[in-house]
Amino acid sequence: MTSQITDLIIVYQTEISYPEGDDIHLIEGRVWELDQNLELTTEDIFEIVCQEYHLNAELIEKELNCKCPFALTGFLMELERTEVSYYLKIEEMVEGE
Repeated sequence: MTSQITDLIIVYQTEISYPEGDDIHLIEGRVWELDQNLELTTEDIFEIVCQEYHLNAELIEKELNCKCPFALTGFLMELERTEVSYYLKIEEMVEGE
């Protein structure tokens, strides 16, 4: 299952962006697209979408009390544009940079 998730993430590397404005609709579309894959659980979809869009899955899970990708999209739509940045994952610096 892990390799399948990794493969799905790699396929969409070129479409990765930070969620703002209309991008939240792209996230919603991606959730529905992944939901068509019967081998993925809702938790898998939640993790994939968070990783692809650089969202802090741990922080969002605490806010939602679940790993539901449909709750995620509703949550993001309710946020103000400036609030979305609070839930973005800060990329760690690579050692030696």
